[in-house]
Amino acid sequence: MNGEMASYGVHEKVLNLIDEKSKYILDLASGKGIMSKRLMDLGYKVTSIDINNQSNYSLNFLKANLNKDFPLNNELFDLVVAIEIIEHLENPRHFLREIKRVLKNNGEIIITTPNITHWKARLKFLLTGIHWCFRDIDYFESGHITPIKLRDFENICKELNLKIEKVTYNNSEKNINGIIMILKIKNEQSKRNSNTPNSITLIR
Repeated sequence: MNGEMASYGVHEKVLNLIDEKSKYILDLASGKGIMSKRLMDLGYKVTSIDINNQSNYSLNFLKANLNKDFPLNNELFDLVVAIEIIEHLENPRHFLREIKRVLKNNGEIIITTPNITHWKARLKFLLTGIHWCFRDIDYFESGHITPIKLRDFENICKELNLKIEKVTYNNSEKNINGIIMILKIKNEQSKRNSNTPNSITLIR
C-alpha cells in the first residue's frame, strides 16, 4: 500500500520523523517502491517487502505475506516503516511482534493507519455504527479489515514492551482533525533471541 496510494502528506511526515542515526531500514508493504526509493536516495540501506513486487525501481526486495512471519533474521534493522498496511492485516499484534523481532535494540518503528477518532469519523460512527474508512466497499475493494485506534496501539505496545514516542497526523497535530494517524515507536527492551532458522539474512 506504500507509494502512490498513500494519503496526502504521509510520506513527508514519515520522513521528518526518521532519526538520522538510522542506517538499515525495512519498508513494509512497499507497494510501488516510492518510499523505498526516497529513502535510498537519502543514503539509507533499505529492504522492501510486499506480497508482490510492483516497483519499477531497483530495490532489495523480498516477497512475503505480512499476515505471516517475516522471512528475516532477528535484530537487523534500525527502523521499520509501515505505511498504511496494518489496517489490511488480520492480526496487528502478530505484525508488531514480528516488527519488534527484526528491530535492533533501541530501534524505531514508524507506522500509519486511518484515524478512526477524528471528528468526521466519530460523527459517521455515531450516525451509522460504521467506522470511517471501513465501509463494505473499503472491506472488499480496498482491503481495510482492521480498524485500530490509539488506545489499541497503547495496549499492544505495553504488551510488547514498546514505547510510543510521538503521535501525529498527516494533516494536523491534533487527533480531532487528523485523517491519518502516524506513530513513532521505540523498541527499548534488550532482546536475547537467537536467529530464526531457515530465514533470509539481509544482504548489506
